[in-house]
Amino acid sequence: MAQTVVKFFQTCSENWMLKHWDNLLNTDCIVVRVGTHTVYPIYRSGSTSLELSADKVYTNEQIKECDHIEVLIRDPHERFVSGINEYSRLNNVDVNQTWTLVKQGKLADRHFVPQYIWLLHLSKYYKGTVTLRPFEYIKNITDLHAKLDPKEKILVNPIENFVKVDRELMKIINQTVELKYLIRKYKDALS
Repeated sequence: MAQTVVKFFQTCSENWMLKHWDNLLNTDCIVVRVGTHTVYPIYRSGSTSLELSADKVYTNEQIKECDHIEVLIRDPHERFVSGINEYSRLNNVDVNQTWTLVKQGKLADRHFVPQYIWLLHLSKYYKGTVTLRPFEYIKNITDLHAKLDPKEKILVNPIENFVKVDRELMKIINQTVELKYLIRKYKDALS
């Protein structure tokens, strides 16, 4: 597994990851409390529903007040396809054209970058434990489903560099780990 992860990071470094990091996540980091759940919302993984259901919002430095955070991790293939379609819809561009730009390393967006990148963003403000939950777990947090994926999505093949590391995250669903452990395990992604 370690060799696979190293190859992934080398490929990412050569392509888009380093070039787009600052632009992608140079925004406020937020964590929400919904009832008894403290959750880090990730685009295309229930973020709109979680944010609209929030009883409290922690931003940037306030996040260190959290004792523990849950993170919904969506199947990377489904999220990539959904993210490409959402980006294309929001920017009124052809889905296949968007996919081509992503494949060429010319485009990266918060809607479809690896969920690991989101965890890296969270690690700027939070050093505690996280529990990775399956996307479906959102039903245990809120009944609100603000943005359901359109029934008619244009299917595209997920680009391996965008789903590979998240497949590794899927292997530890429903486990609680130190966030710094996850970041350290995959930290070469940005070097």
